[in-house]
Amino acid sequence: MSSRLYHGYMNDSSNNPVLDAIARRYSCRSYTGDPVDAADIRAVALAGVQAPSSRGNAPWVIVAVTDQELITDLSQSALRLISRHEPSAAAHFDSLGTTLFYNAPVVYLIAARHTWDYTSEDLDVGLAVQNMTLAATALGLGSVICGFVTQAFRDVKGADAARLYDRAGLAPEFEVRVGMAMGHPASDGQPHTPDLTAVTYID
Repeated sequence: MSSRLYHGYMNDSSNNPVLDAIARRYSCRSYTGDPVDAADIRAVALAGVQAPSSRGNAPWVIVAVTDQELITDLSQSALRLISRHEPSAAAHFDSLGTTLFYNAPVVYLIAARHTWDYTSEDLDVGLAVQNMTLAATALGLGSVICGFVTQAFRDVKGADAARLYDRAGLAPEFEVRVGMAMGHPASDGQPHTPDLTAVTYID
């Protein structure tokens, strides 16, 4: 753990593991493919459901996928729809020779039911997945949030969505809102430099 310099501002997180995990987290897009310990997979999922939610509704379910055939199916199904609506994004993954999840051995699906609350379930899901990325970092694992995975469940012109809902064991009232890939990083990555001008202090 170490201090980090951002635009001349020293963020001393050496004595605080939570601040250190926040400072070290980055979007990992290169994985070794080595399996992740089952205890770590469970710990990251637990961090997700420990997140706060509007009115305590906890509208989410989290599906941890290590079945490589299902991960490939999710990737291919999403990329089929993406290629129709955003071909440049699909071409990007094709050029990398990777899956939508950068060949990570673990993929989490975070789905939510509609609660008809004043706030969006997407906010609650965002809180859950942020907890999960920080937990992964604290465990020495890499992670990347995958918004594109939602496309695998939105192809109304094909049978992908129904098949994947069944394979993921998701009830129809839950909508997949985001995904997260996780694994052992294949190389060191760098967190983004925060824009400190976005913060104002009023004394």
